Amino acid sequence: MGSRWSGVAIVALLCCACAGMAESRARGEVYWGAAKTCEGRYRTIHIDRIDSEGNVKAHADAETRSELQAFTTCYRDEMSKAREKGGPGVPAGMNKEPDVDLD
Repeated sequence: MGSRWSGVAIVALLCCACAGMAESRARGEVYWGAAKTCEGRYRTIHIDRIDSEGNVKAHADAETRSELQAFTTCYRDEMSKAREKGGPGVPAGMNKEPDVDLD
């Protein structure tokens, strides 16, 4: 009987882990979707990575930083739209002012 409960516990833990991974993946899709929209508008800024809080690390063509502020504003606006729209992957405590840093 003990091994039966162990099996149930393992299955429960795996289900929780999978649910967390799915939520994390969906949240990442929201962040990347917003950032890619802005990357298409501001073509000198290129996304390198986005952390779990939505903060972007990017680089700029030929050391041009002139579009950084506009990209940051665009990204934050897109994230606001995502929060207002809601739905799967939009975390309740989403970072309202994610950072955008150039490497």
